[in-house]
Amino acid sequence: MHYEWHEFLGDFDVPWPTKGDEWISRISNYMTQNCGASGYGSSSGGDLGPFLEFTVTLGSEGERADTRLLLLPQPGDRIQVWACGMDARDIDLIDAFRSAINLATAGIHEPVKSHKWSAVISEAISPYGDQPKRLPRKLSLSRMKLSSTERYFWQLGPTPLPSANSWTSRPSIPILIRGVSTGYDWMHAQRSAAEELGSLVSFLSAIWDTTIELQESPAPLEWGERQLPDQAGWMRAMEPGMMEAPNIEDLDFLEIPDWIHDAWTTMNRRARIKAAVSIYMEALRVEVRHPSLALVAFVAAVESISLSLYHEERCKSCSNHMNIGGKFNETLELATTEWERERLRAAYGNRSNTVHKGRLHGRELTPGAFSFSILSRISNPSLEASDVMIMKNAARKLLIMAMRNQLPSRMHYKNPESSQ
Repeated sequence: MHYEWHEFLGDFDVPWPTKGDEWISRISNYMTQNCGASGYGSSSGGDLGPFLEFTVTLGSEGERADTRLLLLPQPGDRIQVWACGMDARDIDLIDAFRSAINLATAGIHEPVKSHKWSAVISEAISPYGDQPKRLPRKLSLSRMKLSSTERYFWQLGPTPLPSANSWTSRPSIPILIRGVSTGYDWMHAQRSAAEELGSLVSFLSAIWDTTIELQESPAPLEWGERQLPDQAGWMRAMEPGMMEAPNIEDLDFLEIPDWIHDAWTTMNRRARIKAAVSIYMEALRVEVRHPSLALVAFVAAVESISLSLYHEERCKSCSNHMNIGGKFNETLELATTEWERERLRAAYGNRSNTVHKGRLHGRELTPGAFSFSILSRISNPSLEASDVMIMKNAARKLLIMAMRNQLPSRMHYKNPESSQ
């Protein structure tokens, strides 16, 4: 990119990967307050390499100023800053840039601010009419506090078979989440809030053997506490008699095991377990409509646990993990019966064909059809719902064992073929 003039404004100590966004936001906020709306974009070219071009708009008509900043990340957490342009220099604007940069550089070393927020989660609506459960008491996990809203929230749910002429309405008992996240402002704090909430939803889904979903995303308490209406907006024309449910006091409770806090701590400390819980959650989200993809994700959760059970062995030629299938099968022995493992051998082959050949094996191939055969397995689709359920249950058992530190100590895998 060609500029008629450029002026070096200095090198600044900015840890770009962790503080770069905050630094730019601070510059933007200063320029917005003192010079009008500001904006920036990224580009690259010539001998400059990667850089950010930061421009501001001035005046009531929103004209973009020609004088701009070039921000060039350097090795060693340094940022090189230039003012440049094609027309005459705006000295006042350059001085404002200097002030903004100096204040932003000093500001990123200040203590981060705490931001209180709230969100709402609930059990997902099942197409099979399961009764909702409620949280028996308040629960604290890290900086998040959970409490039952003790009221129904009605929403439309999926039907067992796709149909535009049928629908189901189901209630859930929402759970209010109050949390605290840190950041320069809410824009930066909301990412950590969302990550914590995402981990919580996955964790609770595994612990409670259900699917928990986010109903209201995290928002600062200063905006008002997150709430849900009695029913989804598009259901308000329904007759009251169409939304009948037992008294909330008569519903079963979601179990809060005495080991839940230790399990939460273990999951957050061990990246591989946390990843396995996350992929298990994604399997739950697609299980009903996309069982072949759900099987891939459930298997991935088991494989992740198996890799934590055995010392890493890689091929000297290609660096790929070795004996993945053998380790997977031995890991399943911790959570399945011999009969279940026999069923899962074929399911594992189906999973591999989905991953490597793009083949589907479940009800995706026959949407809208039920199989009523009780004498034999149907040949197509070849993946039965019970196989996915077995893999799902095995994955969940292993995840809970991992979070409770109940798995065997890490060991070396002994290939049965090499010992014969």
